[in-house]
Amino acid sequence: MAMVPDMDRTDSRCRAYSDSDQTAIEMNLNNIKIMAELGYVHGSDMLVGLMVEDAFSPLGHSKTCTISNKAETKERAVKPTLAEKAKAANAGKWKEKSVSGLSVEISSEGFRFYGDEMGYDKLLELWEKSEPVTVRYALRGEEKTKYREGKFLITSLEETSPSDDDSTYTISLENSGPVETKTVAPQG
Repeated sequence: MAMVPDMDRTDSRCRAYSDSDQTAIEMNLNNIKIMAELGYVHGSDMLVGLMVEDAFSPLGHSKTCTISNKAETKERAVKPTLAEKAKAANAGKWKEKSVSGLSVEISSEGFRFYGDEMGYDKLLELWEKSEPVTVRYALRGEEKTKYREGKFLITSLEETSPSDDDSTYTISLENSGPVETKTVAPQG
């Protein structure tokens, strides 16, 4: 018999459960865990940040982020042969396409804040340097084990300070070279 707290009571007494009850409880907890892993991704779990001196620094007080994976395409029109043209009225009208380039664009909006985190003031310093920065993005908890990373240019950095409201910043980044998925075995 296992001793499990009786959830219906407010005192510290425990009620005894049989082994089959304990197994059922463990199965229910396992099912809840599986549902959490198979459910929807919460937007707050996506972290975007910069690598500064080999340390991940998420964008501070971020409220939105958009990651756009794009493919540049090239069209190819081929003249139909006489036999193809005779068979079909639309011969030669269909064009083939191929991918000629890949790109990633990231935009994020956050609140301006006082402090030393990766926010507007630090991003402004990096923008003024006009050099690529290493950007990493991943789901919360996976930023050290499974993430996408690459060099990006800060293409715009805007500050909005409305009257009687919170100041915000918006940053846009474009990749400069490959953006790769990296998987690192957890240490421990």
